[in-house]
Amino acid sequence: MIRAHELIGRAVVDMDAAEKLGNVKEIIVNPAGERIAGFVVAHGESIFGGGTHRNVPASALHVIGPDAITISGRAATEGVSELASLPRVSDVIGRKMVSRSGRLLGSISDVLIDQDDGTIIGFSLAQGAKSKLENLFGMEKAGSSSSYVRADADLQVGKELIVVPDDAVVEREPTRSEATEAVSAGEGSPDAAAPRSAPVHRWGGESPPSDRKSVWRAESTSVPISRTPAPVSPTVDPPPRPDPAPPL
Repeated sequence: MIRAHELIGRAVVDMDAAEKLGNVKEIIVNPAGERIAGFVVAHGESIFGGGTHRNVPASALHVIGPDAITISGRAATEGVSELASLPRVSDVIGRKMVSRSGRLLGSISDVLIDQDDGTIIGFSLAQGAKSKLENLFGMEKAGSSSSYVRADADLQVGKELIVVPDDAVVEREPTRSEATEAVSAGEGSPDAAAPRSAPVHRWGGESPPSDRKSVWRAESTSVPISRTPAPVSPTVDPPPRPDPAPPL
């Protein structure tokens, strides 16, 4: 498992050209919100902006290493035109989640990704217990909470809130030792003391058909709230006006 915020700012290297393309600025998800579709890579950008941006499809990724993401430059042009219109991970950060039992769970602080194939596992929640100062300024640290909501749960997504089944809340995030951390195919076994790299040779594959709800789009139709209509007062005709008195 890898957190989305851990990839932001990481260097991207084209193995074929032996060239650094830039650093990850945004993470792109597929239309269904089920897996990572690609990355926005910024080059020459400063704190004042500027620089250039390019979209890199997830299918071009070779390995997510501890210091850089390596890609195949020859595969970096496949399906690029489709990436521009797809949603970003940053679009859901800060969205508030409420359980069906009426408990405010918090807001999304990070997205948890299966580092083996790029599938989105869940949504990390910001700490529920915050100080008055944090509440005042809305300060939340990414990854500061150990609880998360499963991405495969039956979520109801509205314009302002996401309603979550109570059994979809997991009180601790999956640890790195629990996630699959095999090395990339064909590269052999790494030294036990060396940092492991996430194999990404299956990233960017086609997702099987799924009815999974996406937090990146609100439901087009929602169940209306049942309310008792207010009683309608019957229409009462005004009394007839008296005929004017005859002139004297």
